[in-house]
Amino acid sequence: MTLEPRLVSETDATRLGVMPGWWALAPDGTPVAGPYPTQEAAIVGIGKRGADQPTGRAGQSGPPPEE
Repeated sequence: MTLEPRLVSETDATRLGVMPGWWALAPDGTPVAGPYPTQEAAIVGIGKRGADQPTGRAGQSGPPPEE
């Protein structure tokens, strides 16, 4: 599956049931991993797929802030 980094707005996040921010999205627009603090972090996250990735779902924390 090819993932693409994309910025999910507040409106789209509400519709998708996720937190706003940078996400790794599937070709059909489904958020797969995120949110990430930056586009670069999303690209790195996509490259590390299979590792422990944040989901941005209720009750789960997002990634730590970049230093």
